[in-house]
Amino acid sequence: MLSYEEEGPKGAPSIVLVHGWPLDKSIWSVVSGRVARAGFRVLAPDLPGFGASPPLEPDEPTVESFASSVAAFLRTQGAAPVGLAGHSFGGYVALALAEAHPRTIAGLALVSSRTIADSEAARRGREETIAKVSAQGTRALLPGLAEKLLARNAESGWVRAASALIEKAHPDGVVAALQAMARRPDRSLSLERFPGPLLVIHGEADELIPITEAAKPRAPVGRVLSRVLPKVGHMPMWEAPKETADALIEWARAAFHL
Repeated sequence: MLSYEEEGPKGAPSIVLVHGWPLDKSIWSVVSGRVARAGFRVLAPDLPGFGASPPLEPDEPTVESFASSVAAFLRTQGAAPVGLAGHSFGGYVALALAEAHPRTIAGLALVSSRTIADSEAARRGREETIAKVSAQGTRALLPGLAEKLLARNAESGWVRAASALIEKAHPDGVVAALQAMARRPDRSLSLERFPGPLLVIHGEADELIPITEAAKPRAPVGRVLSRVLPKVGHMPMWEAPKETADALIEWARAAFHL
């Protein structure tokens, strides 16, 4: 069973917020309250091996396995259909879940994420990172990753918060997610085929997933909501919480025809 936080009325339409790598559900805390106050039930789970959630089985480090765990969690919550939003790695998980269980997803949102698979160079980089984390723990990701998560003009407090989350992350979960990311397929076509409302939020100053690699769904006009946030890095839920929440609320209302 995944650990999770919940806000908003039980009987309201459910919005599920999936965190990125190597973080946990707490990244959504500011945004989730805003979305809940707009009349939605908000569920923010810890992915397997992150936060307080148990890890995947050792032989299952794929994006599809992470997605299956979220699907199982949703069944325990009686939450389908849901609006599903994924940040970064969480976006890869959300895409896989929507591909496997499209009828359970009323709307799909990608926050600081992309649809394409890793290049060979990116896979080699992940292998190098796996070796470092396996040998040294998650401190091996510092200080560079914390700074790259945020725009260069971001408040120093956010860099410290990112560093703290990275340092306390479970090495096994971090490694499993790296393996899953390296193996994931291109899901650009899955995004285009998704029948419900789509939302893409991306920071213009994102150093981890450049704006040039942001998801670009080709869908009928009116079905895609896009928000490019100036001077924002990889963490729009921290750096621009109001804009992020407002976009999520607009998309959620479209997903549930409210």
